[in-house]
Amino acid sequence: MVAELGWTPLAAGILVGGSQFAGAIGRIGVGMLSDRVGSRVRPLRWVSVTACGVMLLLAAFDAAHWGPAAAALLVIATTVSVADNGLAFTSVAEAAGPRWAGRALGTQNTGQFVAAAAVGPVVGGLIGLLGYPLAFAAVALAPAIATPIIPGRADEHDRL
Repeated sequence: MVAELGWTPLAAGILVGGSQFAGAIGRIGVGMLSDRVGSRVRPLRWVSVTACGVMLLLAAFDAAHWGPAAAALLVIATTVSVADNGLAFTSVAEAAGPRWAGRALGTQNTGQFVAAAAVGPVVGGLIGLLGYPLAFAAVALAPAIATPIIPGRADEHDRL
């Protein structure tokens, strides 16, 4: 936003901070949705599909040089990309049951933190090598790969 759109660092920081707040609201909203539909995994799939679509739209908007629209879509992408966090934790604990929940959550947290640590340098490298639009499109691959491996039906642990 600073380099491409000429925003001040303060304005860009306010947008990023606001998008983090929107992400927190999104996590609560998706949790409420999962309670309403009686499933953790169905909303996880919906968020995954939405994340893929939003990242592809962000790539297209940036490639078309639609700066302000791309900045607005970045807020949506930030919200969607974290909306599933609470559902994933809850689903893992429910699927593992009381005797295995601690180990399952520990394994999931470790995997998530390792992946999160890699995101910054990997996406930064992609941006440097390919530019923002292709890097955003590459990021869309993660939810595209994840969607088919998220359980599609309500398992016994998924009945709320």
